[in-house]
Amino acid sequence: MKNFVFAFPLSVTQENTESFLAQVHISSVSLSIMVPGCSIPLDVFIQPPVPALTQLFEEHSELSLEEKSLIENHASLLFIRGSLRDKSSLMEVNSLIQKIIAAGALGIYAEHSGAAFSASAFNELNVQENPLDFWLNFVESKGVLFSLGLETFSLPDLSINAANENSEELRDLLLTTAEYLYLERVPAVSGTKVEVFEQQVYELCKENSPLFSKNDPEWNRLGTFRLIRR
Repeated sequence: MKNFVFAFPLSVTQENTESFLAQVHISSVSLSIMVPGCSIPLDVFIQPPVPALTQLFEEHSELSLEEKSLIENHASLLFIRGSLRDKSSLMEVNSLIQKIIAAGALGIYAEHSGAAFSASAFNELNVQENPLDFWLNFVESKGVLFSLGLETFSLPDLSINAANENSEELRDLLLTTAEYLYLERVPAVSGTKVEVFEQQVYELCKENSPLFSKNDPEWNRLGTFRLIRR
């Protein structure tokens, strides 16, 4: 299973993160530590600020002038890295992330998928209803919408024909399918049929034109499957 990696821009410097970490019950910056409420070990580390970080967030959603200024002037980056074990560990990591945002992180960037949300955009998500929402990214290319980041869940990525279709509705369809496959432990193999919305049945078929090649860091070793309406 591919590790998940989340980065959180902070307004405090690398040398002054101790009080922030205490708010979310992270006792130290170290590899393979246990955080209260989390049953999987996590790698926690702090790095200096990086230039052009706002571009990553603006690619995903619009930033207000205040959000843009705060992220541009972030003083450090908090990283959380680990590997999911099951549905319960997903919920535990989600709970920790919500605490980090509530403690004052300026946003969240999912390095494993490229998705990024400002703190306010994250707070608008319904994490309880859609627990995978901020974990995944979605990219449209040549009339096809692709998911990114599902290898973190030991799943292939998904795709669907997006020509003359509503991209937001298709995004929801891919997200809902991904959550169904992971949370219900449905085999993600060619021929699997899923009823995503009422009276909408889709079959998983091997994607003949994946978005990335084996040499790309975004490459999903488990492949990509296209949703075909049946």
